[in-house]
Amino acid sequence: MICDIGTTLHRSGCAPYKIEKYVQHYARKHGVTVVVQASPTAITYQFPDNENQVIMKRLEPASINLALLANTIIQINQPNDRVPPEPVNYPAFLVMLANIAIPPAFLVLVGSSMHAIGIAAVLGFMVWVCQLICSNERIIVVEFLSALVTGLTVAWMSSHGVPLPVWGLCIAAIVLFVPGLSIANSLECLAFNDILSGTSLFGQSIFIFMKLFIGIFIGLSIGETLWGETESIANVSEVAPWMPFVALPVLSCALGVIFNARAIDILLAFPVTVLGMWGPLYLDLGAGWIVGTWITTVCITFYGTWLAKKLDLTGAIYIVQGIIILVPGSRVLMGATQTLYGESLMSSQSVGLSALFIFSAIVAGQITAYSMYSQKNRNLIS
Repeated sequence: MICDIGTTLHRSGCAPYKIEKYVQHYARKHGVTVVVQASPTAITYQFPDNENQVIMKRLEPASINLALLANTIIQINQPNDRVPPEPVNYPAFLVMLANIAIPPAFLVLVGSSMHAIGIAAVLGFMVWVCQLICSNERIIVVEFLSALVTGLTVAWMSSHGVPLPVWGLCIAAIVLFVPGLSIANSLECLAFNDILSGTSLFGQSIFIFMKLFIGIFIGLSIGETLWGETESIANVSEVAPWMPFVALPVLSCALGVIFNARAIDILLAFPVTVLGMWGPLYLDLGAGWIVGTWITTVCITFYGTWLAKKLDLTGAIYIVQGIIILVPGSRVLMGATQTLYGESLMSSQSVGLSALFIFSAIVAGQITAYSMYSQKNRNLIS
């Protein structure tokens, strides 16, 4: 049962160092002594009181299942003799609608033309189909295939005379795959000097970015070969002033459905989404994006950790939605397109090239926020 708890925490997306703390806490409640070492791809258990028995488990990289994570932690705090039940997943049609809603909502928030926003919804449906195709053992290729199909589709439309911000539209279609939880967990591990897990998770995130970028690049290149040269127009915002206030709740709810978060957790995480979107703009104290990102990260991490402490859960459940919007993941892709092709999606022309500084500000912000809590509160274990 102790090993099952650790495995469940791992596959639902819990940070490795917290897996160690939660499993040890659960074992103590059952009168068992265990030494746990967790990494992003393995867990080792040693039971000193049982002839030093060692159990080693090699695991697949974690996916995001916030409801399973919440249920398991609740189970740890109120243990009994059964395995934590699998949370009820959202219906397939609701997951499809969430995939369709994310790209246009993202374009509304950053500003784009209305026909590009409409086409983004179609691309979201195609990405959902790619996820259905790349299930189980083929899941490793889902990011690349989605980016490739997106690039081919946008290249076909552009070569037939449809005026589109080519790279901006492609980025919006695959922004769902920006590894928000991996980056959030890697920053948290690095903040607490878990260098092995932190660097492993960060490396996994970089690998996903590479699959996304090269998938779009290859898709556009093949499309130009098949249908002729694509012509990308400058991104011009035609978004009405009221539309972002509708798009942000839609994006927040859609991300919650994709990550299988509980309805109450989606509602409680909405302030984090607001901070992630507009915090760097309005909390910069007149000093620019970097300072704004640092202050925003402090607020997001402090709020998520405080709320998790009140509910006896883990902060990642409430931080991930804001981190997906805040992290420089999409900005790295924007910066790459700006550097190679001179195309920028955001109104700030330097935001993509500042991704490294923004990432550093996020690290500093999380360290600042976590330092406000004692070690006992950080681990969320009494």
